[in-house]
Amino acid sequence: MPTSRRTSPSDHPDPRPAPADVRLVGPALAAWAGSWLGTSGRPVWQLAGIACALLPLVPALRARRWSWVPVAAALLGCLGVGWLHALAVATGPVRTLATDSRATELRIVLLHDPVRVAAPAQVDGTDGRAGRMWVRARAEQVRVAEQTVRVRAPVLVTVTVSDGPAWQQAVAGSTVAVRGTLAAPGPGSDLAAVVRATGPVTVVAGPSWDQRAVRSVHDGLRAAVADRDPRARALVPALVVGDTALVDQTMETEFRDAGLLHVMAVSGSNLTLLLAFLLSGAKLLGLRGRTLHVVTASGVVVFVALCRTEPSVLRAAAMGTVALSALMAGAADGPRRGLRSLSVAIIGLLVIDPWLSRSAGFALSSAATAGIVLWASPWAERMARWAPRWLAEAVCVPLAAQLATAPVAVPLSGNVSIVGLLANMAVGPLVGPATVTGFAAAGLGVAWPQGAVIVAWPAALAARAIAAVASAAAGTPGATLWWPPGAAGVGLLALASAVAVLAAPGCLARWWLSLLLAVALLVVVLRGPARPGWPPPDWALAVCDVGQGNAIALASGPGEAVLVDTGGDPAAVTGCLRQLGVRRISLLVLSHLHADHAGALPQVLAQVPVEAVVTAPGHYPATGRVPHLESSAGDVVTVGAVRWESLAPEPGRPPPTDSADENDGSLTGRASVGGLSVLLPGDLQAEGQDRLLRAGADVSATFLVVPHHGSRDQSKDFLRATGARVALVSVGRSNSYGHPHPATLATLAELGMWIVRTDQGGHIAVTCTDQRCRAVPVH
Repeated sequence: MPTSRRTSPSDHPDPRPAPADVRLVGPALAAWAGSWLGTSGRPVWQLAGIACALLPLVPALRARRWSWVPVAAALLGCLGVGWLHALAVATGPVRTLATDSRATELRIVLLHDPVRVAAPAQVDGTDGRAGRMWVRARAEQVRVAEQTVRVRAPVLVTVTVSDGPAWQQAVAGSTVAVRGTLAAPGPGSDLAAVVRATGPVTVVAGPSWDQRAVRSVHDGLRAAVADRDPRARALVPALVVGDTALVDQTMETEFRDAGLLHVMAVSGSNLTLLLAFLLSGAKLLGLRGRTLHVVTASGVVVFVALCRTEPSVLRAAAMGTVALSALMAGAADGPRRGLRSLSVAIIGLLVIDPWLSRSAGFALSSAATAGIVLWASPWAERMARWAPRWLAEAVCVPLAAQLATAPVAVPLSGNVSIVGLLANMAVGPLVGPATVTGFAAAGLGVAWPQGAVIVAWPAALAARAIAAVASAAAGTPGATLWWPPGAAGVGLLALASAVAVLAAPGCLARWWLSLLLAVALLVVVLRGPARPGWPPPDWALAVCDVGQGNAIALASGPGEAVLVDTGGDPAAVTGCLRQLGVRRISLLVLSHLHADHAGALPQVLAQVPVEAVVTAPGHYPATGRVPHLESSAGDVVTVGAVRWESLAPEPGRPPPTDSADENDGSLTGRASVGGLSVLLPGDLQAEGQDRLLRAGADVSATFLVVPHHGSRDQSKDFLRATGARVALVSVGRSNSYGHPHPATLATLAELGMWIVRTDQGGHIAVTCTDQRCRAVPVH
């Protein structure tokens, strides 16, 4: 007789994934809220946070419901830690001097290399890196009332163009003496002061031995790719160790529009790809078990050491490790373990650095990691039923990250990246090899520079391919989709993302539906989203939404326009011109050569026929074969339907010597077209505006392009003298400069101007009929 045996559940394992472990999610969110409140600098908010933690705690303890205890502990503990950090920067001699806007002498330790403000590539015929510099530092001595006081306070130092060369020898870890004017930062800042360097810098002491070792590795990597393609030469150090010194404005904009900006930063996704590549190689070599843990730990240690132990690096290391562990655990156990690990990482990072609670990068990194650990593996399992596993992971990992980060990213950029999923799929296989061979070349460059050049060749090749993908993706008509700003827009996108998350498993499990959606996405990317009704057929003036920059088109004839500035986003300005039907630029006026006004010049010259480029005297952009003309006050030119009159600078004015001087040296003009007049003052500040009034210039116009994107530095007399009825503000959404400033908006409203902003309505077209003009935003 055959024997039978009783089956057990273990004989047929449940294929369903284990539920996510959400026990630590509440404490993690409470820690985030506590850190944010603690660093806010607002006692009322902090007391409210304490009350929210304590009031529910008493009844919970009486009812023996212990789940609230860790939430309250996390909230109170991180609020206290944040308050102590905020107290440290808000008190002491440095903050006192900053509050009084005093000038003094300081001795500071640089926390990283001085960073140049992003500048356009080849705009002025040089390497495109001319611009202001900034560096975070730790103040250790400050001069107060003829006495030297020892302090320990975080500061941000800004350096003008003229003083920039003297800072070239000041590298990370150096101790320098400098004189500067201190200013108090805003509430919630992790700085004790912002220091505007006003004198020469003196290097007092060099970096420590470990920082010198890291720097030699960075220098070795730069040297290893020095003879490669310029884009690869810039991208390899950025991708491997976060060194963006050679990344120009054009390249940065392309990567942002393509949804690939994380590639050129120290990010968790880069570490995830690096560790995945290392583990795959280790498995091919036959390594198993705990040896793989050693490989992973070694990769993380090397990554942190070479990228320097800054908060952003620690964040990237934590998030990258969490994401990798979840992906390796698979659909069955990944979400459960991953969410628990992510919660622990968030709490630990906030305890170490509570200012991360105010960091957009931390929010994006946490959201992306949450999406990957919760959805990527289960979705990949579904898709792997009909597609190769590698393709399923290449699709599902960026898809999960993008859906999770979309509601967080939109308030920062105002756009939804449509091409980002395709671009990340394309570069995914390239980032791992580029990072690994780049790290190898960096280490080898110290001992054997010639060998490092050979090892860096694959990294440069991969980086060049990544840059090509970013350029191609950013140049597509549908690279980004404008999304309405504000809470309503964020809520709508969150709802749309939630619907997509619910629908994704079913879609990915069916090959025909996945293919149909992929084709639809490709069509939108290649053709661009339709915007019915814009521009109006009789438009005379258009302010292109190019982010934080200026690009104004004046209709000079059928298919032709005068373009004033190009902005810094090539895809945005060329896309705007394409929508306007501009096939030829009869005159291109550059107010000045800052990146946000001239950064896209090379791409505009390459893609649209330009008859001539006009600048103020002393400005020399690289225009190739396009004629370059100079203009100053008194010059008048008529191009088709457009009449341009230059109002500033006055003839014989010396060329600008620093960034502020360049702003006040802007080529300012008044244009007349289609029954309207518009004043275009570039980045004139209050001093330059008043100088223009003293010169007796007629600045009256129907429309005013608000100077310097609506910054606070405005002359009310100048704004009043324009008599403008409509103020056009070209400004980037959620920009870091605080433009337009509330005080400027209040002044414009007080003067009776109707304010129209690109950060709220996108492109703006102006049309006039029968002496009546109207501004039509694209949204």
